[in-house]
Amino acid sequence: MYLEDEQVEFFDEVTEPGSGFKCVDVRNRYDFKTPLNAAIADSDPERRFIRDLLEPRNLSHYDAWIKSTAARYYEIEYAWKKGEHPKRSKFSPDFFIKAGNLILIVEIKGNEELIENSEENRKKNEYALAHFRRINEHLKEEGSPIRYKFNFLTPTNFGTYFQSLRDGRIADYRSELDVKLSEEV
Repeated sequence: MYLEDEQVEFFDEVTEPGSGFKCVDVRNRYDFKTPLNAAIADSDPERRFIRDLLEPRNLSHYDAWIKSTAARYYEIEYAWKKGEHPKRSKFSPDFFIKAGNLILIVEIKGNEELIENSEENRKKNEYALAHFRRINEHLKEEGSPIRYKFNFLTPTNFGTYFQSLRDGRIADYRSELDVKLSEEV
């Protein structure tokens, strides 16, 4: 595979210790759960989630995962108001995890979102839930056993999220942020 000089320079910078980038080395020596050998996290909470995902006690409870890019990997459109001005935008959820017939889609936020969540994230949640509900309805009509499950997570709930995954209860899991974002304003 050929990389442009700018791409080589970028990857050299990302992997250099102390560069400020949040690159997580993914050792696929035995588990082969992702095609990645490194994942670039956009934040410290994302980096922590990747590390928890790679914990040996969690590995046997899912089949595969991928960290999406910041834009245009899998976009979900949403609309919201910033002040009095309507806005339309798109977001790409951070992680896709395959666990049996369940595709887990995870959007990571910082713990500060639990204190004061934004209208924008409320709308991201509303539109994402509706998006995956429509997909699940279609899959059900087609007789497919595959289902999609969307969650917003903060580091506060990483432990309970992975415990639910290990216990086989992840299909019903709701984080504190899921609950807060679903509340009426």
